[in-house]
Amino acid sequence: MKKFLKLNIYIAFYFLFFLSNIYAETINSIKIKGNDRIPNDTIIMFSDVKIGQNIDEDNTNEILKNIYNSNFFKSVNISVKNNELIISVEENPIIENITINGVKAKKIKKILKQQLQLKSRSSFNELIISQDLDRITNQLKILGYYFSKVETKVEELGNNKVNVIYDIEMGDKAKIKKISFIGDKVFKDKKLKSIIISE
Repeated sequence: MKKFLKLNIYIAFYFLFFLSNIYAETINSIKIKGNDRIPNDTIIMFSDVKIGQNIDEDNTNEILKNIYNSNFFKSVNISVKNNELIISVEENPIIENITINGVKAKKIKKILKQQLQLKSRSSFNELIISQDLDRITNQLKILGYYFSKVETKVEELGNNKVNVIYDIEMGDKAKIKKISFIGDKVFKDKKLKSIIISE
């Protein structure tokens, strides 16, 4: 019985090893397709894959993730043919200019621009631009503009370039009418008001 069990274990390990080698392929060369601005070597660096490496389904998923995480590409496809890894990419557009409309005060406009992760000459990314919109909205609330409205427009320029435009309606600035302290207090209201930031 023990010999039979040991034999089954050997067979199981053999088939696992055999199947893993069927679906894994050794990479002898890497071909990059579809890139214009981003050099081949840079994309290979992003992929974190090397010549002589065995590639299976898990590896290809990791390569896709690595390249997408660079934020330079709109789409990425991976295939292996005759031991050649083929990486096909479509680059994100380049941002030519970022414009903020509706804000007259230069100081506020400067503060809002400092919140943006995307900059002029960086790659456009829809996820990051959505996050930047949230950052602008939150910063306006910090500045007291709780009723502001922010919209984003993307203007296509050709040659895979875009302008990003933020249209902002500031609204009225919220002001504190009254500050009240409730509950049991050791200190008087006057003392408490002297140590808080809000006025």
